Amino acid sequence: MESSHRTADGRFSRLVRLPYAHVIDANEAHLIERREHRAVADVLISSLLFAGCNIAWRYGSGPAIGIVGFRVVIGALVAVALARRQRAGSWLDPLRVRSGRIAVAIQVVGLVAAGTMFRTLDGPLAGLALACTPAVALLVRDRAGRFSTFAALGSSLAAIIGLTLAAGGDGVDSVTWAGAAIAVGFVAVEVIGLRTSELAVEDGLNPTTIVSSTMISGSILLLPLGLIFGTFQQPWTIWGALAAALAVALFGTVGRVLRTAALPAAGVTAVAASSQINALFTALGGVLLLNDSVTPVSLVCTLLAAALGAIAVVTAARWRLTRTPDLGLALDS
Repeated sequence: MESSHRTADGRFSRLVRLPYAHVIDANEAHLIERREHRAVADVLISSLLFAGCNIAWRYGSGPAIGIVGFRVVIGALVAVALARRQRAGSWLDPLRVRSGRIAVAIQVVGLVAAGTMFRTLDGPLAGLALACTPAVALLVRDRAGRFSTFAALGSSLAAIIGLTLAAGGDGVDSVTWAGAAIAVGFVAVEVIGLRTSELAVEDGLNPTTIVSSTMISGSILLLPLGLIFGTFQQPWTIWGALAAALAVALFGTVGRVLRTAALPAAGVTAVAASSQINALFTALGGVLLLNDSVTPVSLVCTLLAAALGAIAVVTAARWRLTRTPDLGLALDS
């Protein structure tokens, strides 16, 4: 509507509404769209990088703790380099805030859990187990819209069906129920890590500093353990451990930075659903590179779960950023 005001001679004169308000709306819509695209891209790219990590874990020789020790040191160097390039701040910043300390501690535990799991289970089966993540993430109740929630739930159900079929197999490569239980334990740690990292970013901490703090803290704690209980016990495995640690550190550290930045915008449930993409490419990598076996039905379930997981990410980012654009602030750095 056009507004009016009374002039000096008592007559009413119409005021032409300036387009300033419309410019603000257009700018805000463009900002939301840009953050939405960035959030989706970060989550999907990180899923592919994590799949590379899962495959690299299996190439390493020696105990998993030895690879983890080297991995966190190399990851710390990568994270610090990224933080300096972004001028993100000191790695000590997260340790000065309660939410940051909790996030860093959980992430360090997750590093050990990930290395142990993917050195224990075959690639396709570990991928199917990892795909149960959204089922656990739904317990967090991090709102992401009805459609995204149903997509995440559907992806989880498809993955669980695939896991159940694989667990019921008679082959050597089939998942045991004990292995599935270990994988679910890892998933619980993963979901808690996602939630605590999300809260830390929402408290204003830079995602890159959270990752660098995780890697440096992990180096202080895990490198001595990795040397004592891993490399020194089997010194002939050092080169294989270093090669695997290098690949895992490069892929994993960059993936963690991207995923952590996108967490507030996409939400825990949607980011957890992106693990279906991780699971799909972990399975494919295991089949193509490591001669793993996978049943056609399990592969179809994994494909369906990955598609639903991607839909969950896209719809969740749109739903959350439309209602609260500030959730994407971390994506502007």
